[in-house]
Amino acid sequence: MRITLTAMLLLAVSAIVAQTPPHLGPSADELRDLAKKARKSEDFPGEANYLCQAAQLDANKYQKKCERAQDDLQKMAAQFQADLDTGRRELQSKDYSGAVRDLSKITFGPPKEQAQALIIQARIEGALLPPEQVSQLALAAADTAYSQGDFDKAEVMLKHVQSPSMKAAANQLGAHINLYRTTMKEAESLAQGGDFKGAAEKYRAAATIRPNGPGKPLERLQNALDAQAKVDQEKARQAAFQQQAQQAQAAAESAQAQANALEKIKGLLRIARRDEAAGNLKGALQAYESALVLDNRQAEALAGEKRVLEQVKNTEKSAETTLVEGITEFYASRFDIAEEAIGRYLQLRGGEHAGAAHFYLGASLLCQVFLADPKNATNASDLRHQAEDQFGLAKQLRFVPLPTAVSPKILAAWDQVTDSK
Repeated sequence: MRITLTAMLLLAVSAIVAQTPPHLGPSADELRDLAKKARKSEDFPGEANYLCQAAQLDANKYQKKCERAQDDLQKMAAQFQADLDTGRRELQSKDYSGAVRDLSKITFGPPKEQAQALIIQARIEGALLPPEQVSQLALAAADTAYSQGDFDKAEVMLKHVQSPSMKAAANQLGAHINLYRTTMKEAESLAQGGDFKGAAEKYRAAATIRPNGPGKPLERLQNALDAQAKVDQEKARQAAFQQQAQQAQAAAESAQAQANALEKIKGLLRIARRDEAAGNLKGALQAYESALVLDNRQAEALAGEKRVLEQVKNTEKSAETTLVEGITEFYASRFDIAEEAIGRYLQLRGGEHAGAAHFYLGASLLCQVFLADPKNATNASDLRHQAEDQFGLAKQLRFVPLPTAVSPKILAAWDQVTDSK
C-alpha cells in the first residue's frame, strides 16, 4: 500500500499529539506561539504539529487552525510532487537551470532528498558551477552510485570529473568498474560454456569487488555453484554405476560371490563401521551406498547412510564456524588464537573459503612478525616465510582481499608475494 507524503505528515502529527497527555506540557496558547515560530522559520509540518496539539487542549479555538494547517500541508505535498515531476522532465530535456529552479522549491518531506540529488546532477551535467566544484560533486556522486551498485550512473558522473587533482581517484574508480564488468563477462562466458567452477570463481571475484554490483554476482555465484554441484553429482553417480558394474562383473566371475550376496553386504557394512569409527566419513558413506546398491532396503545400511550424511553436514557447519571464529580473533588482534582456529578450518575442510582462510592465516602470522621481539630474528623470519607461503596459496585460489579490510603493511606484503603455481 502506497503512503503519500501528506498521509505520512498527518500520521506524524497525530502520533505526536497522541503522545502528549492533555494535563502535561505547554498550554494551548504556548503551543500557538511555538506554531508561529515554526511558520516563521518555514517549518510547516512543525506548525501543523503544534496547532493540532493545541486543538487537543482547546478545540473551539484551535481545531479549525489545525485543519487549515493540515490542508496547507496537503497542498504543499501536491505542489512538491508536481515540482519534482517538472524538474525530472527539465533534466531529461537538458533544461538544467529550470530543473534547479523547480527542484529547489521542494523544502521538506520525502521528495526533498530526491530533489537534492537531482539538483546535484543538473548542476554537474549543466556545468552550472565552477569546474573544480563540478568535478568534486561529480566524483562524490560517482562514488555514491558505485557504492549503491549503479555503475551506469557512476560512469556518467565520472565523465564530468575534469580536475587534474581528482583524475587519479576518478580513474581508479573507473578501473574498478571496468574490472568488475570484465570479470562478470568472463564469468558469463564460462557459465554458458558449462565451466561452472570457473564461472563461480569469476563471480566470487566480482562480488569481492562490489557485492551489490549489476548482474547480482552473489546470486549468479550461487547458481554456478548449484550447477557445478549437479555436474559433480552426475559424475559421482556415474562412478557409482561404474563401480556397481565392476562389482557385478566380479560377482559373475566368482561363484562364491554370486551365491552369497549377503556376505558381500556384511563385508561392506564391516568396512562402513570401521571407517565411520575411524572418522573416515567419505569411506563409510561409500561403503553404505555400495551395500545399498546390493540391497536398497538393507536396514543397517540405510540407517548408516543417514547417520553419516548428518555427520558430514555437522562437520561442514563446524568448519565454517571455526573459520568465522578465526577471522574474528584476527580482527580482535589475538593473532595466535586466529592462527590456531584458521588452521583447524583448513584441516577440517578447506573448501569453498580456502582462499580466504589461507590469506587470513598468512595475515595472522605476519602480524605476529610485526609484534615479535626484535632479538628473536630467527623466529620472526620463520613466521614471515610461513605467512608468504599462505599468501601464495591464497593467490593460487584467486582470493582477492578488500583493500579496506586489512592494514597497508599486510597489503604491501601480500603484493610482494607471487602465485607459486
